Amino acid sequence: MPSRLYPDSVDRPRVNPEAYQDLQPYIDSVVALSRLTYQSLYIIDYHRMNFLYVSDNPLFLCGKRVEEVQQEGYAFYYEHVPSEDIAFLTAVNRAGFEFFRRQPVEERCSYTISYNFQLYKEGTSELMLINHRLTPLKLDEEGNIWLALCIVSLASTSQRHTAYITQAYSKNCWQYTPSSGRWRLSETIELSEYEKAVIRLANQGLSVSEIAVKINKSEDSVKGYRKSLFVKLDVANISEAIAVATEHRLL
Repeated sequence: MPSRLYPDSVDRPRVNPEAYQDLQPYIDSVVALSRLTYQSLYIIDYHRMNFLYVSDNPLFLCGKRVEEVQQEGYAFYYEHVPSEDIAFLTAVNRAGFEFFRRQPVEERCSYTISYNFQLYKEGTSELMLINHRLTPLKLDEEGNIWLALCIVSLASTSQRHTAYITQAYSKNCWQYTPSSGRWRLSETIELSEYEKAVIRLANQGLSVSEIAVKINKSEDSVKGYRKSLFVKLDVANISEAIAVATEHRLL
């Protein structure tokens, strides 16, 4: 079995077999959530090192059946992820577990790690860039991550080999630094009310001139807000700005 993506022994949870009898409510909740979104959801079991659940949303499956992906578990990554992205995932996984280990146990389930990587579709050489988000779902008695909920969606930016950690109910965001293998607390991004309005209205498909009418500003002002958004969010276009602002809960 592949092992580079496994957590180190210090991070592996310790779980009694009887504890698995209480997991059905977790699975049922994720099944219900999967009905509400096109995104693919799955649950990683870090004790048994497999996938406890995989949704039937096709995005993550790469043309395979749910049963195949669930049976393959971690081997699925090695079959459908390019080697350079595997190396990135290995480094980010290691750094992510180190980050979680440093946090108070009572706060560990409030963090989410997000990054983009590529997947090969079954039987083709087509590469698909996806965004992968992971958050702890259940800890063992010692505070180690036992179950993690993962959500896979189409990547909204072209960025690869970048990773972020965010915390619920907080504006803090940590960015992964590949050269050091550590996380750096990023400066807090603040959007003005007009910048937020531009994003909301652009998300509805409104043009610059239509947005100008809606917010009672000139077209040049709207263009200025857009330019400011691109700089603050480090993006190249309004579609990426919408995605980043939404993901980082800036609206």
